[in-house]
Amino acid sequence: MTYVAQFFSMMLTALFIENIIFTRALGTSWMFYLIKRPKEIVRYTLMLMAVITLSGAIGYPLRGYVYDSEYRHILVPMMYIAVMTVVYIVVYIFVKKVLPNQFEHFGMNLGTAVFNCAALGSVLVPAGERLDLISTLGYGIGMSLGFGLAVVIVGYGLSRLEYCRVPKIFKGVPIALIYLGLLSLAFYGLIGHQLPT
Repeated sequence: MTYVAQFFSMMLTALFIENIIFTRALGTSWMFYLIKRPKEIVRYTLMLMAVITLSGAIGYPLRGYVYDSEYRHILVPMMYIAVMTVVYIVVYIFVKKVLPNQFEHFGMNLGTAVFNCAALGSVLVPAGERLDLISTLGYGIGMSLGFGLAVVIVGYGLSRLEYCRVPKIFKGVPIALIYLGLLSLAFYGLIGHQLPT
């Protein structure tokens, strides 16, 4: 029972408290891409979840070999990039062979779901904190769900901003960044941190 509680605790922590977009600003470029294509949000989130979960599970036993080195700050990211490359190849072949009619949709976004800072950051955070396997898997699933949640929240907010009288100089990306910054401050306050005075 403690493993289930530990898994869901880490998943909810990554989903709400340590949201990948609002607290670490990882994957914001793909967030703005997906806001314009709402039908792809679920597909991209599922691909990100598969990549992060598989990479975390495969990289977990390999972490022990790399952490003994004095060059672990260089070797750990390189190891996870190699693991993510292997995961990319396996998922690519799986989707092409098993789901050929879905390959056009998945194949286009699979490379971006694997090789981006959100995916790499989602496996490096548990590695840096030396979380166990259950926590690593929960953290990865929570991070990918948090990415999807952030895209939906920001997309909804930006669609509502279209009806507001925004000054011409702030239209487009500037108001989106201001809105994202305010959401990030709200999540920062949710964690319980205090701003410096």
